[in-house]
Amino acid sequence: MRGGVHTERLYIDYIRVGVYFRSMIIDYIRIPLLLLMVGVMVFNLTQRGHVKHGEGKRFASLYGAAVLLLLYVQLLLIQKYYSAPLANWLIVPATVLTGIAAYLLRKKIFVFKRYCGRCNAALPLKTTLYHDDNLCDQCRAGGSADSIPKNSEDGAMEESASSDDPLVAPPEKNRIDEVPRTVEEFDWEAWEPSETAVLCYIFKEGQVLLINKKRGLGKGKVNAPGGRIDPGERPVQTAVRELQEEVGLTPLEPYEVGRLSFVFTNGYSLKGHVFFAHEFEGELIETDEAEPFWVPVEEIPYGRMWEDDADWLPMAMDGKFVRARFIFEGERMLSKKIETSPRG
Repeated sequence: MRGGVHTERLYIDYIRVGVYFRSMIIDYIRIPLLLLMVGVMVFNLTQRGHVKHGEGKRFASLYGAAVLLLLYVQLLLIQKYYSAPLANWLIVPATVLTGIAAYLLRKKIFVFKRYCGRCNAALPLKTTLYHDDNLCDQCRAGGSADSIPKNSEDGAMEESASSDDPLVAPPEKNRIDEVPRTVEEFDWEAWEPSETAVLCYIFKEGQVLLINKKRGLGKGKVNAPGGRIDPGERPVQTAVRELQEEVGLTPLEPYEVGRLSFVFTNGYSLKGHVFFAHEFEGELIETDEAEPFWVPVEEIPYGRMWEDDADWLPMAMDGKFVRARFIFEGERMLSKKIETSPRG
């Protein structure tokens, strides 16, 4: 009789211990995790006032909250359907799965930097939290120490050794160490471009405006006017500004017709937004960046342009929205993948 009572007490104690550990491990994780998610979402609400220059970090906080939500949901399901000791062990694969999700989204989440990306100076907290460029005020204004010409021994000003052609001197930002030779082998999900730019084609009376490019990426080639997106700009704003600066025209109601992704084997990469416009204002001028000219659409000189242009530009002019990915070695295209969809 005493043995049976003793066994029964042990069984009850075992159940209590199992319930205790189940409650301690999951409940004590779940509540702080919930508070952390709420904190991240409140922070995201404060980021909405900085979308113009911090949209990337606003999405980073959303991705972070989504990863936390993934772990939270898993804990709820474990607690609902399993009991100790199995519930305790299932926390391990749930945590591993959450870690994998965080790793896959690492370049989208971990974008908050404490130091300037150019001069390595400590950044104010506001810049760290709300500015996508991760630059100090001096570098954002173009006055970093590295960009100021230095006096040589004879008193002359030395020019910066950096080249404006990224194929000659690729920027260090998001530089890719090992680039595969085909589009299919490249990890596009984790990719962050070195730079983002726009192209804008203006059409009139069966002709399209092109330029002979005088400097920078593609110097000597025929291309459309365009250039890099400045911090805080939207792509369509860049399209208007670049045409004004390069050829003196203001496109009216430009609309997006494609998004292009380029990766070069030297580690440089570029994301491009393509715009079309059929109305414009201003007088055409030549600048130190571009020599503009009109050409009939059927006579576009693809042989003098980037190799990819002949693949996607006719599709865009045919009314399709183009999404394309390319791998280049210098100016030679190695691989491509082009998808189209109806343009709304």
